[in-house]
Amino acid sequence: MFKIAKWYNNFRTPVVLMIDDLSDAYINVYEESYKNDWGYLCDKKGSFFYFLRKNLLVKFPDIKITFFTPYLRHAVINENSDFDYKKFAVGERIEFTNFLRFLAKEGHEIAHHGSNHGKYIDPSKSTTINNWIHEWALFDNINLGIKATKKGIKIFKEYCNIDILGGKYCGYITRENSQKIIDECNFLYWCDKPSYNIGDYNESIFGKNDIISFPTNFAGNAFIRLTYLSGDKQRDKKKKIFKYLQPIYNIYSYFNLYKLYLRQQIISIQEHSSPSTTAGIVQSGNIVTDIESLLKIFTFLKYLSIWYASCSEIAKYIYVRENSILHLEKNNLVIIFNNNKKLHNTYLTIINSHPFEIIENNGRILKSTYRNKKYTINLFVQNGVNKFHFKAL
Repeated sequence: MFKIAKWYNNFRTPVVLMIDDLSDAYINVYEESYKNDWGYLCDKKGSFFYFLRKNLLVKFPDIKITFFTPYLRHAVINENSDFDYKKFAVGERIEFTNFLRFLAKEGHEIAHHGSNHGKYIDPSKSTTINNWIHEWALFDNINLGIKATKKGIKIFKEYCNIDILGGKYCGYITRENSQKIIDECNFLYWCDKPSYNIGDYNESIFGKNDIISFPTNFAGNAFIRLTYLSGDKQRDKKKKIFKYLQPIYNIYSYFNLYKLYLRQQIISIQEHSSPSTTAGIVQSGNIVTDIESLLKIFTFLKYLSIWYASCSEIAKYIYVRENSILHLEKNNLVIIFNNNKKLHNTYLTIINSHPFEIIENNGRILKSTYRNKKYTINLFVQNGVNKFHFKAL
């Protein structure tokens, strides 16, 4: 019996590394440039991306990253700070524009993360604690939110020739009209709420345009969470006590990671690009501080049946899967696909308990491969009726 696989190529589950706040910015807090870099140094030696590639991507080359990128100058980098800084908007420096293009060409994704991320209540204070309003909380007018969000889509296309298919709320802080704003912009997916409690997330859609709700469900700092020092004296004092609990927390983290895998849920690993802040404390959840934790995560996943993909690739497969109907007509496999979103490069994975082959209209033969106890073929499908002649082997 033919069926549609839950995930592409019949992998058991997809994994994406999500990195927030990729920006054309640099805050001079540390001696090491890669700790200060938010994206300003692009892929040069000494950049955060050079650090990431050398310490993680070279070891695990299949990793796909979705970079959530504000399109204006990042407002959380406080202009009244004692630290020297640089910050630019998307399109202001050709070096950063080319870097974004390079990341997209490498198979990673650039996604929406607001305009400037928000604003300080009192800009004279460098701290964000009780002194910061995240961007979507500022949109008391739905039309203002739609205009600002669509402007970002236009800027990425105009300067980088990058199509933005989804994004994430800044700080996951929203108000009652936030989903309507995203719906009106007709994204493919949106990270609309964190779901670190595994039982809380089920695949779902929202809005009249069927936006896929994308989870954030695993912290990249899970394996150092109780031991890393933030630079905040009070917080670090507590860490000296809790650090002895980290080995126990590691067991809990491995359990949750494997639980996501067994449930065939998306595994989305949350990080930020840089530890540096104008407040002088460490940004929680960043790829530099968390590199040992990330190595543990991806070493664990290495031995499992994983589809490494970006958020948009995962969301696209969900969309194709949920908008396709499969049936048989004699020796033809018929897939009716409703592509209302007019997506490109749309594929669907078909599985069977027995080996089979597909003969395409041009005479090309596709033979099934065996994965996870099923015979598997990935088929390109277009809007409407797709017919494939099949033959049992």
